[in-house]
Amino acid sequence: MIEARGDVDGISVACLGPSGTFSEEAASRHFGEAASPLFCTSIDDIFDVVEARVATFGVVPVENSLEGAIGHTLDRLVASPSRISGEVALPIRQNLLRRASTFEGITRVYGHAQSLAQCQRFLKETLPLAERVAVSSNAEAARLAAREPWAAALAGQRAAAIHALELLAEGVEDDPTNTTRFLVIGDTSPAPSGRDKTSLVMSAPNRPGSMVALLRPFSRHGVSMTKLESRPSRRGLWDYLFFVDVEGHAEDAAVRRALLDLDKRAGFLKLLGSYPMARP
Repeated sequence: MIEARGDVDGISVACLGPSGTFSEEAASRHFGEAASPLFCTSIDDIFDVVEARVATFGVVPVENSLEGAIGHTLDRLVASPSRISGEVALPIRQNLLRRASTFEGITRVYGHAQSLAQCQRFLKETLPLAERVAVSSNAEAARLAAREPWAAALAGQRAAAIHALELLAEGVEDDPTNTTRFLVIGDTSPAPSGRDKTSLVMSAPNRPGSMVALLRPFSRHGVSMTKLESRPSRRGLWDYLFFVDVEGHAEDAAVRRALLDLDKRAGFLKLLGSYPMARP
């Protein structure tokens, strides 16, 4: 379950490993040097160690600006007792790393499947004959490239430093706006900050007009909805859950009134958490 563990003197934060992943970077950005990473091999493991209180917090990817929502994270949020206490919007900058300082002789490029897909234009133009090999994480890609003289990796600068690799090219992603949003999960419920977001999940009763009725409380009480994502509920054919983000904290008067109104209409309603919005 747990691949590696950092110094436990600080706040223990479960995230996807090994060291050098974008998940670790997101945890570091949110918690700073106070975070002691607890490296896990899957999103399920992160939820499990947080729920078992082996880690104080967890950092899980929830959506990418190019690839969309991470369905497995949404599924676990529905069943988990953990609450969302924060978010991190991390720009994803892919770099080409290698032991040597030149492009000459590269025959293989390692990378996470999504990274390989997000860097197709660069790879086609620069290394058209190199084999592309998908691995479990970009940190793993960097580890493998550090062992093979003719290989390169797509990964972040943190992985380059850990594995003593040269940065042959920086920012090689096809779309420079590529960003992944991570959620911080745990037992805490932050107080209102004045710039908050509230996440919830709900289902609509199976009758005509029920979805419209579910959305009406937000407009009635002046609450701005910033996200609406549907996901199969796994409870029946064509039965869906709806994940919603709104501006404001659950303790704010307008949001509180909207949630009370919504609770009377929804077939299922769960508040996932209120937390400060990610800094741009």
